[in-house]
Amino acid sequence: MGGFLPYILLVMLPSIAVTGWAAWRVRSTYARWSAVDSGINLSAFDFARRLLDRQGLSDVQIEPVPGNLTDHYDPRGKVLRVSSAVAGTAQIGAYDPVRRAVGFPDGSGRLSVAAAAVIAHEVGHAAQDREGDRWMAVRQTIVPAAQFGSGIAPWLIIAGLWFNMFNLALVGLVFFGAAVLFTFVTLPVEIGASGRALAYVSSLGLSGERQVGARDVLKAAAWTYVAAALAALLTFLYYLMLVMGRRD
Repeated sequence: MGGFLPYILLVMLPSIAVTGWAAWRVRSTYARWSAVDSGINLSAFDFARRLLDRQGLSDVQIEPVPGNLTDHYDPRGKVLRVSSAVAGTAQIGAYDPVRRAVGFPDGSGRLSVAAAAVIAHEVGHAAQDREGDRWMAVRQTIVPAAQFGSGIAPWLIIAGLWFNMFNLALVGLVFFGAAVLFTFVTLPVEIGASGRALAYVSSLGLSGERQVGARDVLKAAAWTYVAAALAALLTFLYYLMLVMGRRD
């Protein structure tokens, strides 16, 4: 199998380094700008609703979702989900017990710069979906293969190498390649949504330092996707080296 040491040196350590750096950057950047008032006198959910309606996306629903920065747009259900962390830190000095009781934390107050950027980014995804963005369409098409590739394909590769079954290892490599492709197709989708997000928040009055802060939050988030793509590529190249080395 070529030994475990090359995997540690060529894949594991570089992957941990790049993904760890990206995770630290997004956490620290978000923490910094979550304490800065955006000047927008809306709750996280009201802000999301306003942005969606301004883009003609009144059919998109908004739901709270547990977790830290787990915000996402679901193109299948046409739902934008705002994480409890973003909603909980979105408001500066506000609390509404009625909205809290139905699952909407801190329903009034002023948005932080970080929360505004995150929510606007997800609205950008909703707009991409409505407009039939080609990269989003490609990403959705390869989701099944990517899920299989990230979950089962490594075991096919290992089994093929262990039992000297080159074709089995090659099948695993192809499916793992689909998972790698998914991470790279994700990049233009995320970058496109971030570009839209900056335009959205700028049109609502974010300028100067606040606009810089929103851009920093979005750039930091983008680096997590770049790091994931690089880590996946390193793993694929390592598997490719192993499989091609057993071809004969």
